[in-house]
Amino acid sequence: MPTDNWPAHQAYLRGTQRKAKRTVGSLKEAIGYFEQAIELDPKHALAYVGLADSHYLHALYARTGDGELSGNMEAAIARALELNDQSGEAHTSLANLQRLAGDPAAAEKSFKRALELNPNYATAHQWYGSFLASTGRGEEGLAQKRMAQVLSPLSAIISHDVAMTLENLGRDDEALAQWLDVIEMDPAFPNPYEGIGRLYWEALARLDEAVVWNRKSVALDPEQASAPTWLAMIYLDLGDPDRAEFWFRRSLELAPNPYWLNASSEILHYYRGEAAEAVKYGHEVLKMDPGSVYTLAQIRNQDLNAGRHTEARARYERAYPELLQDAEPTIDDSNTNAAVDLALVLAGTGEQKRADMLLDRTLAFLRASREKPDDHEILDVLIYALQDKDDKAIAALKYIIDKGWRAQSWFYLERDPNLDSIRDEPVFQATLKEFKAGMAAQLERVRAMDADGELEPIPDID
Repeated sequence: MPTDNWPAHQAYLRGTQRKAKRTVGSLKEAIGYFEQAIELDPKHALAYVGLADSHYLHALYARTGDGELSGNMEAAIARALELNDQSGEAHTSLANLQRLAGDPAAAEKSFKRALELNPNYATAHQWYGSFLASTGRGEEGLAQKRMAQVLSPLSAIISHDVAMTLENLGRDDEALAQWLDVIEMDPAFPNPYEGIGRLYWEALARLDEAVVWNRKSVALDPEQASAPTWLAMIYLDLGDPDRAEFWFRRSLELAPNPYWLNASSEILHYYRGEAAEAVKYGHEVLKMDPGSVYTLAQIRNQDLNAGRHTEARARYERAYPELLQDAEPTIDDSNTNAAVDLALVLAGTGEQKRADMLLDRTLAFLRASREKPDDHEILDVLIYALQDKDDKAIAALKYIIDKGWRAQSWFYLERDPNLDSIRDEPVFQATLKEFKAGMAAQLERVRAMDADGELEPIPDID
């Protein structure tokens, strides 16, 4: 037992139990219990670890923004290490803080130290796995999460994280099976419902089913903002901006932060063809996130329409200087979209040679990073279109549609100038017509389910 104070230990255990549930409400309760444990025993090192982790998780799930998060985490972790610098749990929390602070080298060092000190700490393997996956080492990340699963086989959140990594690796069938297993383990755990909903939207071409699963997630955790966000994006792809606005507004009621207010307003206005309003909100987004790929593309589109190629180029250079300043820029997961979108700008500024280089390097990176080099995604379609390889672009588009691509399809198929070279082709128009008919049929089914009471009721927000 990490303390001789039984009431403090009870409070610690309750905090740990609440933290494991991963709902916004339970994480609030976890913070309270860990604070109670510390009040009862100020030398309870693991209670400080639990407090730091709960502050982080609550900010993540409630989407409250950084605010005082780093300060709260840093103070609790420092005290935990002061009390026990040999605590693998404390070093795990330190690694997570360093990751959030943008210091991956320090984070990896701390994760490894945590596992040296406590190789049986499942959360260390879980979070180290997430860290590895975020740095492009997906298979290594999956191996760490599998180890966490072995150490804690009844942990719903660890098994959920395994499914997320499988999804990111393109192993959709395995991810779906894993999420269904999590639901069997804990039917009241909201995360797998949201995960399945996202999978149906992004990979399985069933946006109607995506609505069903995300509504279940909302019902289980009414205070969580992410499922309403997914629902808003899904409704845009289905062609119902009014319903999308409802879910955007709900997510903002739950997490009223300035970034999401401007980002959601930008998306809605652009969808509705209100370009000036979209650009206004987009500039606010770029003040907070200069590298926002969607916003840069949306404003780029307006710049190109007005012949402002130089202004568009300057905006990309501020956000992704390596793409314009390096003789041989490195292309990775962080800049693939920007490289493709910038290529069209460079074609307009007379820098076709660099544009071609960016497209070639991006395509090479995509092929090298795939399990199946001949696979395709929407970026391949854009690249081929920009390279005037129309037949390849059309073939790749049909391939990804047949495979299940639907997410943000309205933006690419109807608004993205990267596809202008093929947009008037009869085969493209026929493909688009068939695609939109499929989306309309799914929207009709969603509306019928809603009218018949087959969807989970929308809970009130306190």
